[in-house]
Amino acid sequence: MRVYIAIDFDNNIKNYLDKITSNIKNYCIEGSFTQKNNFHLTIRFIGEAADTQITRIKEIMDKSLQGISSFELLIGNLGIFKRKKTNILWMGIEENTVLSELHKELTILLQEYKIPFYDKLYMPHITLGRRVLLNEDYKGPNDLIKFERVRIPVKTISLMASKEENGKLNGVPIYRVNLKELL
Repeated sequence: MRVYIAIDFDNNIKNYLDKITSNIKNYCIEGSFTQKNNFHLTIRFIGEAADTQITRIKEIMDKSLQGISSFELLIGNLGIFKRKKTNILWMGIEENTVLSELHKELTILLQEYKIPFYDKLYMPHITLGRRVLLNEDYKGPNDLIKFERVRIPVKTISLMASKEENGKLNGVPIYRVNLKELL
């Protein structure tokens, strides 16, 4: 099963991201856009994992998250990762110390537990679309629309599995760790 550790957003944030994506579609020649229920922020992509590894990943999550309180992320700018086969349209997240430390801690523990994972430079972002091609009039996505830089409350961290439903991959939470509430 393909798994990843992520922040699965509440419906208010998913609705907001869906509204932004709908607006951006008006300026695109083509693209495959993220469905509202699939908006999330990956903290650590793991990839294929056996049941025994999933049990250990849950232990890692419990261990790394036990002292972390809920926190907020701030939406940043829009961007495009240019790839050979696909352009990925994304919304960035402002630098966040808690998120950076959590990513680092999860990475260390996954290595200690000998759980293989996809190791690539971490740039926190929310994927809005793939194979996105903007109209020629626009140099970049930040020229397209104005958007509010909302705060995203983070109260849980989820272990997500990619599951196919109706011919599409969906991220489905298979384990959640609730963060301590701030007083």
